[in-house]
Amino acid sequence: MRLALALALLLSVPPAGARRADSVDNAFKRADAVMDKGRFAEARDVLDDVLAELEADDRRLVRYHERMGACWLRAGKIPEARESFTAALKAAQRLKVSDEWVAKAYAGLGLCLRREDNDAYALKFFKKARAIKVDEGTAMFIEDQIREIEGEPPLPAQ
Repeated sequence: MRLALALALLLSVPPAGARRADSVDNAFKRADAVMDKGRFAEARDVLDDVLAELEADDRRLVRYHERMGACWLRAGKIPEARESFTAALKAAQRLKVSDEWVAKAYAGLGLCLRREDNDAYALKFFKKARAIKVDEGTAMFIEDQIREIEGEPPLPAQ
């Protein structure tokens, strides 16, 4: 009986790597929730806690840097945002990652360049973002930015 109970308890506990992945994913969600409330310093603190959990070869480093860039951008800190988005793209290149977080880093860098009145260079980043599969909302945002830079009217909402 004790052996069966011990096995049942042991089997119900996720492996350490799974627990760490869950804690990192939950921390990303917590950082996004805090950021949505406009508490950017707190969101950066949560993200810094995430960074402490990540190894140098962890693909989630791209997401960390992209989320940090988004936090800086929303706080109006353009140089810091550019630095974070650039770090995300460098990590993506080093780790050979091409996912939604890479696309969002390209789009974020494009937004930084637009804020610096450099639409011509921003367009290149939005086009790189467009080449990566993303969710529908992000894709629409990227397309709107491209159309606006190119002087075309936005598409009507559907």
